[in-house]
Amino acid sequence: SCMDQVKVQFRTPEEVMDFTNVVSRYECDMDLKKSSKKVVDAKSLLGILALGLENVLELCIYSDESCEEVVKAISRYVIA
Repeated sequence: SCMDQVKVQFRTPEEVMDFTNVVSRYECDMDLKKSSKKVVDAKSLLGILALGLENVLELCIYSDESCEEVVKAISRYVIA
């Protein structure tokens, strides 16, 4: 089950590239989904681009230990 959930948004392909570089440094599994229909691996650049820019995506972090660091590391993409 999803341990931590935040909403994120990307405006440019560069932002997506930066995001995937950051989350790839973490062991925990992460998914991004758009309106619960499409789910992609949060570490997949092409997968995220396929969801489309400007969309509000839900980031789901699966982890036993706290992955709070991930949320901090990607905070510039997190929307309230």
